[in-house]
Amino acid sequence: MKSPILTAGIFAFCLTAWVSVNSSGAQEAAPKKIVEYKERVAMTTGEIRKGEICATFYPELESGEFFDGVQRIDNEGVLEFRKYSRLVTAYPPHLTIQISIRASVCDADVFTPAPNPEFLKTLHFKVQWKRQLYLRPVESYTIQTVPLTLDESESRELVVVQIYDSGNVPLTDHLILTALSPGGKILSRMAAHL
Repeated sequence: MKSPILTAGIFAFCLTAWVSVNSSGAQEAAPKKIVEYKERVAMTTGEIRKGEICATFYPELESGEFFDGVQRIDNEGVLEFRKYSRLVTAYPPHLTIQISIRASVCDADVFTPAPNPEFLKTLHFKVQWKRQLYLRPVESYTIQTVPLTLDESESRELVVVQIYDSGNVPLTDHLILTALSPGGKILSRMAAHL
């Protein structure tokens, strides 16, 4: 009869060897995380509250058909972008951000549209590139506001930002859109991160 200590030691050794072999095999077979984009890339939403009225910003980034079919492949923390198996490393030279702005009553139990508040007319926007913790300005962009009156009870606004200097900016950089008060106070910040 074998001693219980010897049997337990052999069992522990075999179990350790089995776990070691299985865990190293699992690391090699870790699947890549793939995200595929459509024509428009949703940015983070923003909101400004003034009194009982909230203005919610829904920005989307686009550039013709550039983003349609672009895949972000995350291989254990190393990002790679491909379109139809071709490597893509930089944003195209021209980008457009379309921001749909919807005004509503802030604390209503159900969505209650509100007329566009006056403070929307005084907003300023700043556009920046972000790499790690560092921000740098987008040098060339224009902003156009288009009022959209769908019916009498609901007013919407569309802000279009055209960016002209995005060539050679790596796809790993973030595009930051900041809404500012007339005095320069940051009211809301939205980001595109592929």
